[in-house]
Amino acid sequence: MKVAAILLASSLCPTLLQAQPLAEAHSSVRSVSGSSSWVSRQGSVMVLDVGADGLVQGYFVNNAPGKGCRGIPYELRGRMQGGSIAFQVRWYNGVADCMAQTQWRGHLQPSRNGGLEIVAEWQRSSTVATAASQDGAPQKGVDQFTHRAMPGL
Repeated sequence: MKVAAILLASSLCPTLLQAQPLAEAHSSVRSVSGSSSWVSRQGSVMVLDVGADGLVQGYFVNNAPGKGCRGIPYELRGRMQGGSIAFQVRWYNGVADCMAQTQWRGHLQPSRNGGLEIVAEWQRSSTVATAASQDGAPQKGVDQFTHRAMPGL
């Protein structure tokens, strides 16, 4: 009986059934306001605090194998608007200076496990002026961050 009702509803209102997952995705994106914790596929961790005005603050701990500036929190700043996010990290914090900065631009989307993830293109560049050097070219890539529950929240 339930199957018949679902089939009837899907034939009468196909757009209503298709719109529901999209609405759920948008409500998940809205739930990101406040503090949230994210982990990249390489094990890096970032904590974001998203204000009502869309300003993003937080910190980033690089744990990617074979990369510098590992295991130390660095300040993160950016902006979130709807499902889009842009943020940057300058790899300097008073303890370490890796003479670089990284910028990410991406979006939030539902993950395969029913959670939420951020997929963002990044560009890392030197903060030191180089004189026509090929090694001064920015590095580029893509990161995927998975939302994780923060203890105590």
